[in-house]
Parts: sequence; structure tokens; C-alpha cells
Amino acid sequence: MNGKVFGALVAGAVLALSAGSARAADEGDKACYRKSCGDSIKGHSGTCAGSKAGDLKSEKDCTAAGGAWLSVDEAKKLKH
Repeated sequence: MNGKVFGALVAGAVLALSAGSARAADEGDKACYRKSCGDSIKGHSGTCAGSKAGDLKSEKDCTAAGGAWLSVDEAKKLKH
């Protein structure tokens, strides 16, 4: 393998890793939040809209329980 091919492979690997890290950070910025007060998320009672349901870690689980998968800024808009 010559130096140019090796350099191209290394550069490609670095780009792939950095893109994956950026995507993971974007997904990590969102969480499950309550849309309204009371029992609006199954198994989570007593708090109101915009509060975080911290134990629901995926968008699929959140929406199945009745929550909203949002960023912190989006969740602030739900608070009354």
C-alpha cells in the first residue's frame, strides 16, 4: 500500500468518526418530556408539562408512553 492510499484511508476514518460523534451529540440533546400535567406519561405522575421523564431514554419508548421527544428549548415552550 502506498502512502497516498494509506493517507486517504486514515482521512476517511477520521471523517467517519467525527460525523458519528456529532450525530450522537445531536441525539443526546433530546429527551422525553411531558406534554401536559398529571398522568400524561404512563408510569409518571405528579409533574406538569415540560418536565423531563428521565428514565425514558429513547424516542420510541417516549412516544409509546405518551411523551414528547424534545430539546430543552422546545420543552420550555410547553411550561405554563
